[in-house]
Amino acid sequence: MIKIHISNISKQNLGGGWSFLRNLQKGLNGRVEFVSRWQDCDIIFVFSITTIDKGEIHNAINAGKKFILRVDNIPKKSRNPRMSPTERLAEFGNKASAVIYQSEWCKKYTGYFIDNDNEFVIYNGVDKNIFNTKNKKSDRKTYLYLNYNDNPNKRFDEALYWFDLAWRKDKNSHLIVAGNAPKIYTQHPEYNWDLSVPAKVDYIGVLKTSEKVAEIMKRCDYLLIPYFAEACSNVLLEGLACGLKPVAISKEGGNIEIIKRYKKGILPSIQDMTDEYLDIFSKIL
Repeated sequence: MIKIHISNISKQNLGGGWSFLRNLQKGLNGRVEFVSRWQDCDIIFVFSITTIDKGEIHNAINAGKKFILRVDNIPKKSRNPRMSPTERLAEFGNKASAVIYQSEWCKKYTGYFIDNDNEFVIYNGVDKNIFNTKNKKSDRKTYLYLNYNDNPNKRFDEALYWFDLAWRKDKNSHLIVAGNAPKIYTQHPEYNWDLSVPAKVDYIGVLKTSEKVAEIMKRCDYLLIPYFAEACSNVLLEGLACGLKPVAISKEGGNIEIIKRYKKGILPSIQDMTDEYLDIFSKIL
């Protein structure tokens, strides 16, 4: 059985990268062995360039361990002030036994900094045991915006704009905002999210489990997802699995690829995703 060590020094557990990691471990459970020390592994796997100890990776490579880098986007210097993100992508992308991108857009945009002959595209998968249309109850008028962090690329204000326009067409429309939201709105309900119309907005805060996210999604009809330059949104995949109609999709990023694949009947499960990862793990060994 292949032994995998996942390099991770971060203490976070919310967001797209962490959803991916949970899904990867769940899908590979019993098919690989996850080990806590790089010295005991066959492959050291980096699921995000911002979560690694550089020394650990260099030691593992020097010891002859196979190293696989997953790339989902270019980290921002403003959010990672102690590192040089593009330099780190180049440094480790060039040393990797294989580089895995989350979409063709991601490969084109991020791969600019990486010179590696062993590159693959694997789209994220969704846990269909949790995210599905079973027991879905909605009124065909409920919009959802979900965001785990304050990254401006999530375009919170643009989501509100599109909901504003939707309410003008149907004044029974209402919005649920989940996750982190600007404090100016959460601390001042009298601003009503700066909407130009008297629409109803429910703010429910951060949802800490996949089950809670799925529960909310099954109460909604439309997913506001104007995320800019998103490599492969787990939120979009989960929303589609729960029967939500995506609204305001940015053409810049991998999400448009997800929609095109979905229209062809392709919505990868975590089993589909991990089958592809396991195939690459086996090939590089």
